Amino acid sequence: MTDESTRAERGEGYAVNAPYYDLIIPREHWDSVADAVTGLLKGARRVAEIGAGTGHFTAALLRALGPDAEIRAIEPARVMRAALVTRLAADPAAERAVTVLPEDALTADPGTDLDAVLLLNLVMHFGPDERARLWRRWADALRPGGLLVVEAQHPQTAEPVAPVVLPGRALGRHRYETLSRADVLDAGRVRWTNTYRTFEGDRLIRAETATFDCHVVSDAVLARELTAAGLTAVPSAPPGLHVWRR
Repeated sequence: MTDESTRAERGEGYAVNAPYYDLIIPREHWDSVADAVTGLLKGARRVAEIGAGTGHFTAALLRALGPDAEIRAIEPARVMRAALVTRLAADPAAERAVTVLPEDALTADPGTDLDAVLLLNLVMHFGPDERARLWRRWADALRPGGLLVVEAQHPQTAEPVAPVVLPGRALGRHRYETLSRADVLDAGRVRWTNTYRTFEGDRLIRAETATFDCHVVSDAVLARELTAAGLTAVPSAPPGLHVWRR
């Protein structure tokens, strides 16, 4: 994630993505993922969310776990962290429960053992050697019986993904959508090209493009790496999520 933080500082990647972040994914999808995650973590008290972004899932965790929880929201990209802190500052319950850490996933220190670690929209930014360090670091941070939750990655192999329009949400007179495609860079990486489009009625009034070079991490690779980190798969995980226990 360090590289994406650097690119964001240069006005690339998440710096382009950030103004659209909460608008380009349908609320129903985000809410369904949040419901699945908070259901898994019911009863957890000390949680690290790695790559908290603009805080959608952080806020959901706070609502589900309550003000007695201790949440470490880890977000190294300054532009995303600004949105995260702004969201949390509007919720009095966050004042005591949520600590925002600006370090990246390989250096952040939660300062306590954890009941759960959540990694969403993150893993594709790490190569194989970095992932080995990532899994070991956060597996070691879990208390015995603690959970690590990560989403299934797409695509599962290094193959092109045809352009597709992903409808987003509306805000006032404008509606938002994303034109997204992936091209193969090499045997283990694809380059996502996302064009964020703003419409007024049927008229396109703005289009901004960001690219992200992403590592391909199949379910089989995830399973092998997480097993090597000393974790055990939890059966019957919600669709689209992988759940592993220390």
